[in-house]
Amino acid sequence: MSGTVDPAIAAKLRESFSRQGMMATFGAEIVEIAPGGVVVSAPILGLARQQHGFGHAALTFALGDTAAGYAALSLMPLASE
Repeated sequence: MSGTVDPAIAAKLRESFSRQGMMATFGAEIVEIAPGGVVVSAPILGLARQQHGFGHAALTFALGDTAAGYAALSLMPLASE
């Protein structure tokens, strides 16, 4: 990813992300924000493993869904208050 996002938009994304209980439960974090792209990472904790010990697909989906939503929001202008 390249480019930079307005610091106010990045701050808004991080603040919003911090309110997501499921992401907190998974130990997820935003590791990169760029225009139209957000990287979210999480360790594969015991609570997110399937019966064979591998990361559950639901973890992958949740991280991807969250990253995609914030990637879209990174392109939106800040709402006037």
